[in-house]
Amino acid sequence: MKPLNSTSRLLLVLTAAGLLIASRSAVASVDGVDGTVGHYWSSIKADTYEQREHFASGVRRLSERLDKQIAELRAKRATLTTDVADWDLQMKEVDNSHSLLASRIADLAKTTTPEAWEDAKQKIGEAWKRSQDAVDKMNSTRTS
Repeated sequence: MKPLNSTSRLLLVLTAAGLLIASRSAVASVDGVDGTVGHYWSSIKADTYEQREHFASGVRRLSERLDKQIAELRAKRATLTTDVADWDLQMKEVDNSHSLLASRIADLAKTTTPEAWEDAKQKIGEAWKRSQDAVDKMNSTRTS
């Protein structure tokens, strides 16, 4: 058998690495809930006070997305039979972050100045990130 030259070895290593990354992505999409969906936030985070309506529409999408993620997590939980203590503990953080996001969204409607609106917008962004971190953590919780 003829030994591989350095270019062939490099190509083989890069191909194997690509396959490993692809296989991990496939497993996550089957086993977990889609978390860390930054495009939902990035599409509205730069909105200005004058773009309040667009931002409010985007915030509704954030909330709907989190509701969907929670429904998927609850459906997955219903199938678990053992080793659920970590799952239930992590799910409390998801629920808490959901409540925080809802509260911050409600506060947005009360703003009347660009400064207050900007502060409320920042707090919504922080609550969204917290919720997505919690969903990501749920995906790493091992159960059977």
